[in-house]
Amino acid sequence: MPRRGRKRKKTRTHVVDTDERIRGGLISNDELKIPRSLVIRRGKVESELTELVTDIRKLMRPYTAVNFKEDAKNRKVTLSHYANSLSTSMGVTHLLALSQNSNRVTLRVGRTPSGPTLSFRVKRFTLGRQIRAVQRRPYDSTKAFESPPVVVTNNFGDVSAAPHVKLMRITFQNMFPAINVSTVKLSECRRVVLFNFIR
Repeated sequence: MPRRGRKRKKTRTHVVDTDERIRGGLISNDELKIPRSLVIRRGKVESELTELVTDIRKLMRPYTAVNFKEDAKNRKVTLSHYANSLSTSMGVTHLLALSQNSNRVTLRVGRTPSGPTLSFRVKRFTLGRQIRAVQRRPYDSTKAFESPPVVVTNNFGDVSAAPHVKLMRITFQNMFPAINVSTVKLSECRRVVLFNFIR
């Protein structure tokens, strides 16, 4: 039996994007500029250093992988493997790696994927639980970690400082998102991260 009438013409050729769909599917340029970090431990470390990794992850919130699990295989790979294979897929901009051998603890801070990388020797550290045990009224709020901290760099000099000192200051500042003074809310400024350079 022949078809009657004209050929049907499609009127809806795509799904109309609502505002919620657009907000959920697209990433704005401001979100792409936010630095994201990954804190890992490399090799075999003691339990105190594992707890220090957890404290640093808490410090770097909210733009860090808090529950990242390193298996034994990933703990043996190089930092370049993390930067190229694991970090780029997750949008990580900075990598903090803690390692330990028989006589020293080392912290390496690197910009992914191609550097630069800063290496520090950790002489001493204090865990978060030890600080809370000493305080008379320990303050621990989950709302404080919903917004990034205010970064303060002290004693890093001015324009005439040495190149490696400038690199340290710039790296530390770029690990956290910049604060827009005109739009920031005081209720979001609940934490301060202080980097003090001892000469």
